Amino acid sequence: MGTKPSRSARNSNADLESALELLRNFQTILIVDDSRSMRGELWKQAGKALQDLAAVASEFDADGLEIYFLNSPVFAKGVKSAEEVESVFNKVTPTSSTPIGRRLQSLLGPYLSALESNPDLKRVNYIIITDGAPTDRAETDPELVIVNAARELDSRHALLTQVGIQFLLIGNNTAARRYLESLDDNLRTKYNIRDIVDTTYAPTDKPLDMIKILTGGINRRVDEHGSKGLRL
Repeated sequence: MGTKPSRSARNSNADLESALELLRNFQTILIVDDSRSMRGELWKQAGKALQDLAAVASEFDADGLEIYFLNSPVFAKGVKSAEEVESVFNKVTPTSSTPIGRRLQSLLGPYLSALESNPDLKRVNYIIITDGAPTDRAETDPELVIVNAARELDSRHALLTQVGIQFLLIGNNTAARRYLESLDDNLRTKYNIRDIVDTTYAPTDKPLDMIKILTGGINRRVDEHGSKGLRL
């Protein structure tokens, strides 16, 4: 028999599960940056982050997760097992640029169209694993894509948590960090729109903060205060 978990460990697991119950109301969509700068160690980190996030999120998504890449046409829906995650990830090799806005547009566009005809459509939570700033052209600049989506949601009086976008930054690209921070911190006041973006940084020496990453885009308290925000 294994060692019985301590009371603190049991309480910690219970707190994690309670905080993540919110995910049952969302379709979780994981997007992986497969640009050429991700080759090598960063690609390994991205794969590990994808596996770890999927392992937790899949427990709360009865429909299964969706996985996409920035460049590759490879994708998977209804993902519920570690084997499926590994299989889809191993089909992709990093190449080309970092079209974050283009990929977001390709997913948000159809979703917002479907939401127009079905206001009760399941809410969606996008989590983008990336190491760098986008390389999009002006028409698909991520800021523009996000602002337009937020404005459309505002005009329809959709739930404030209808759409969430989380950027998980791996590596130490300073320019990328500044850019993603600006999407997280400035869009609401700059454009007078709802806040649908959060940015989190993947540590290199400790586990991912699952609550922050998986709910920061759909829980404003977690966005602003991190996991500790749930206790405020």
